[in-house]
Amino acid sequence: MRRFFAVAVCFVMALSVLTACSFSSYEVDMNTVMGTVTDGVYTNEYADFTFSPPSDWTFYDDSELLEMMDISEDSVDTESKRQNVLSRVQTLYTAMAMGETGANVIVGFENLTLSTDGTSYTSEDYATELVNQCTESGYTFGDITTIEINGNTYYKAVGTVEECGYDMTQAFLVRRIDDYMCFIIITTIDGYTVTPDEIIEMLG
Repeated sequence: MRRFFAVAVCFVMALSVLTACSFSSYEVDMNTVMGTVTDGVYTNEYADFTFSPPSDWTFYDDSELLEMMDISEDSVDTESKRQNVLSRVQTLYTAMAMGETGANVIVGFENLTLSTDGTSYTSEDYATELVNQCTESGYTFGDITTIEINGNTYYKAVGTVEECGYDMTQAFLVRRIDDYMCFIIITTIDGYTVTPDEIIEMLG
């Protein structure tokens, strides 16, 4: 049984910032988009970064990621079916890693071609819309800033919110890649876990 801090499973954000529309014909190798976990390190060649958490963190496996996206394993049991199904998912969860004290990281992509006017959004537009929506849900944010991860620029928004009786901080990092918006969501629990900046240092 997973021995995660209770609040870690209390808040898993479904990050569909934009309004869905019809499916896309945009083609990309979905296995590259999904990335891989090897020896406790997540590598995503499409987004050009790695994530190396402490050895006591646990990554979700493929079946758990599919469950997060409400995709049955039977629907992706061949390579052609997997490519087809994943290319039509608006919000892809490509990695989720959790520490035993409650910190967690979610990596994913929003397919902009599946959103109304989605391909018109820049990374900054997307970060601004994300902040606006989260603010309506009770978050408090500072200014949106930019950071470099492996030479690529991400827009960074850090919000705080009370969830499940705990004070939580979330850092949202976003970068547009082709017709996808890559997002990295870092969740920490004040007084119990490392900080978002310490986790960002694990990205490279």
